[in-house]
Amino acid sequence: MKLGIIGAGRLGSFHADKAAAYSNVQISGIYDESSAASEALAKKHNCIAFHSLDELLTQVEAVVVATPSTTHNAVGIRCLNAGCHVLMEKPLCVTSVEAAQLVTLAREHNRVLQVGHIEQFNPAWHSAAPILDRVASGEQALLETTRTSGYTFRSTDIGVVLDMMIHDIDLVMSVVPSLINNVDAVGFYVIDSSRKQGHEDIAQARITFDNGTVATLYASRVASEAVRKMNIITERQSATIDFATRTAKFIEPSEEVVTGNFAANKISPVEAAKLAPTFMKEHFKVTELAENAVDALSLEMSDFINAIEKKYEPKVNGKQGLTAVQVAERILKQIHTTETMTEKRAA
Repeated sequence: MKLGIIGAGRLGSFHADKAAAYSNVQISGIYDESSAASEALAKKHNCIAFHSLDELLTQVEAVVVATPSTTHNAVGIRCLNAGCHVLMEKPLCVTSVEAAQLVTLAREHNRVLQVGHIEQFNPAWHSAAPILDRVASGEQALLETTRTSGYTFRSTDIGVVLDMMIHDIDLVMSVVPSLINNVDAVGFYVIDSSRKQGHEDIAQARITFDNGTVATLYASRVASEAVRKMNIITERQSATIDFATRTAKFIEPSEEVVTGNFAANKISPVEAAKLAPTFMKEHFKVTELAENAVDALSLEMSDFINAIEKKYEPKVNGKQGLTAVQVAERILKQIHTTETMTEKRAA
């Protein structure tokens, strides 16, 4: 398969490195608006540095798009109309209208459209399958996500919701089967305090679903430490997933707790005092799982290649990427609504 890399920056370079490891993939060309960046990456992979996107698209069957997020729609349209399969870095696009355009084009041209929501390939996420299956079956749950980092000076064309929170939006929406009932959100501008660009650096959103499930998502790209965690709580089980360390911790109550044997109206104060010191240890089972390190970006690339060659839907298809953008858009709308209301009260 002849593959083109569009965008020769940090992510484009990573994707090229992963693709080069597959014997059935030939990196046929690189395109970036910066000729110097194109030529440097092309030299590394012994291929052509194209000075025209359209020229590259005539020479390849599939492309990886790792350009700034605000260009995803325009680049994606040209790639799909040229008949190329597309692996688009996240977010799919910056608006739901643009994302829907790409999904429609991919369907019309019968091309694979995959979106780079890489946490779907994290082994810690898959190790949490027992509780995720509960959520997916419709069981009411509370999901809390935290995703923070320091300021990297990357993805400055978008805010933290589309840059970072989008990962957790995708994860939540991939397992909760219910429709969204309401979205509340607030965001803060730190680096661009004048808000001229409107790119929030801190955001928190609360999403409620029709089945009673609630997801609270927090993201910051101006934090003192990097965190990538999710807590999932149901009536019979809870779990903490750490995406950075690839670990998952589960807590389950004993059968005696579940059947109500320790209800307040059944336990005297004297008995409670005796039980309290060891109650949690004896009646709440804790299981900790640690997964081996994996190359998630390579797994994503493998999924893209196999989806093309074996003609199946990739793990994160265009429709799923569109859903994440739709929810992100609702969160951003709420942030801007809250901001406007605050400004009016201040005036």
